[in-house]
Amino acid sequence: MSANPGIDNGWNGRRPARRLWVRAWLAAAAALLFGILYFFVRQHIKDGVWRFDLSLVDKSLGVSALVLLTLSMFLTVLAYFSRGSGKLLAYRKSFGLVGFWTALAHGTVNHFLLPAVGLQSERGDGVTHAAGAGLAALIVFALMAVASDDRVRIRIGTERWRKLLRYAGYAGLVLGAGHVALLKWSSWTNFFRTFDPFLPSLSLPAAAFAAAAVLLRLAVGLSRRRKKP
Repeated sequence: MSANPGIDNGWNGRRPARRLWVRAWLAAAAALLFGILYFFVRQHIKDGVWRFDLSLVDKSLGVSALVLLTLSMFLTVLAYFSRGSGKLLAYRKSFGLVGFWTALAHGTVNHFLLPAVGLQSERGDGVTHAAGAGLAALIVFALMAVASDDRVRIRIGTERWRKLLRYAGYAGLVLGAGHVALLKWSSWTNFFRTFDPFLPSLSLPAAAFAAAAVLLRLAVGLSRRRKKP
């Protein structure tokens, strides 16, 4: 195992270099713009209208947050199969924190800005439970953001700190994917039944990515246990 104290947790405790922050924010901007464009085109295909409003930004913020947070945790899996693991792991904290701030922006837009401009957020049978799962995920990632500070690692010890961020990160991903699934399940099932519209909600591949990251991390954990004497 590397001497890097953050090698086995979701977010490295060391302050990322400026280039890591720049790349994380560029990734967030690219994801956000792609999501807005995707939802804009999908809305036309689905409803026959070209309309841009804040709800498209809200949806894209939610998807972008889940993708960035998943990527932060998925880098551990990639590092396990890569020789240049140190370079990959260096991006975890910046992507994780930018993902958290993007999720926070999504929550703010969804619950405050949309009603303020007379727009409604997503509606569905599971909206109450989805809101609960989303809030729980946001709280988990907020605690991770606080715990990612190196002073916390020193205070509680490196091994406990690693486990805290590792388990909290994947618990947050499960809650985040659950939030999306509860909100969009009917849309997903309708897509697989009818393929109408032929573009699925962007939340579907984002949630699948999160689920894959959790499952692959479990597989890596089992593999490491088997290799131990």
